[in-house]
Amino acid sequence: MVLIQLLLVATVAPGSTPSVAAECDTTAGVVDEIRVVLGADEPTEDAGVVEAALPGAVEPTEDDSQDGVADLSDVDWANQFFMTQIHDPRWNPSGRISDTKSSNCGPASLAMLLSAEGVLPAGMEAAAAIGHARATMYPDYPEIDASNLPEGASLYKDDGLVLVNDNDHAVYFDQVEDKPSLAQGISHTGAKPVFGYSWSEVDTLVRSHGAVIAHGHITEQWIERFPGEYGSVSAGAVSHFIAVFPASTEGDFVVSDPMHKGGAVLMSQGDLQTFFKSPINEYDTAIRVVTWDESPGLSE
Repeated sequence: MVLIQLLLVATVAPGSTPSVAAECDTTAGVVDEIRVVLGADEPTEDAGVVEAALPGAVEPTEDDSQDGVADLSDVDWANQFFMTQIHDPRWNPSGRISDTKSSNCGPASLAMLLSAEGVLPAGMEAAAAIGHARATMYPDYPEIDASNLPEGASLYKDDGLVLVNDNDHAVYFDQVEDKPSLAQGISHTGAKPVFGYSWSEVDTLVRSHGAVIAHGHITEQWIERFPGEYGSVSAGAVSHFIAVFPASTEGDFVVSDPMHKGGAVLMSQGDLQTFFKSPINEYDTAIRVVTWDESPGLSE
C-alpha cells in the first residue's frame, strides 16, 4: 500500500486479456476491473508476531476456534501470525512510521499465509517475512540476479532466505512473464496457484485451502468495517490486498488486513463484500482471490 498517486500500467498481449499493474496505493484513485494488481514490498518492517512455526491453516471447529488450537478464538488464532504493512508497536514495531510510504499489502498478505502454513522460520520478523514473500514472487527465485532488479530495489539474505527490498515497483496478481507476481510466489513455495472469481469460489477456497489472498479496494465503507484504528489513507478508492481465513461460524470469514492496526477481524459475507465493490460502479462486485493447491511443501 503506497500513499502516492495510484499507478496503472496496462499490458496487452495479442489475443489476450489486458493486464494491469496498480500500486497498492493509499492515495485517492481507482483500478480497472481486471485480474492483475500490484502490491510492492518494503522490508523495513518487524514482526514480533510470528512467535512459533504455526500449523497449517485448518478447518474451523464448532467451538469457535481453529482446530489444533482449541483454546483460541478464530481471531486470536489469526492474530498469531498477523502483521501490518505499516508501523505498529504490536504488529510491526519497525515498520515505516509514515503510512503514506507503505506499499506492502501484497507481500504482507502472502507473508501472513506463509506464516499460517508454517513455511516461514519460527520468530521471523515482519521485515524479513515481507521481504521474503516479495522475493518468492520473482520468476528467477531463488537465483535472483540483483543486477536485474528495478532501480531502488535491493537483494539480501536473512536466516538463509532470499529477500527483496523494493518500495516502488509492481507485483502482479496473475502470473506475468518476467514480472514478480502473487501466483509465482505461491508456485515457488511448492504449490499451485488457484484463482476464484465468485462468492461460491471464495467460500470453497477459503475452507478447502485454509486461506486466500483477495484483491479489492480500501474505501470509507471498508474502513468502517473495522472496530480499531486503521492506517491513514486518502479519500477515494485505493487498490489493496488482504488475507482471508475461515471462521467457525457459518457464513463468516476472518479478515487480516495489513492496514488495520487492530489485528484480524471476524466479518460476515456482507461486510467482506464491501471490499470487492467496484470503485466505479457501487452495484458491481469484482471478486478476485488466489490461494494454493495442497502440496508436500505446504502440507507437511
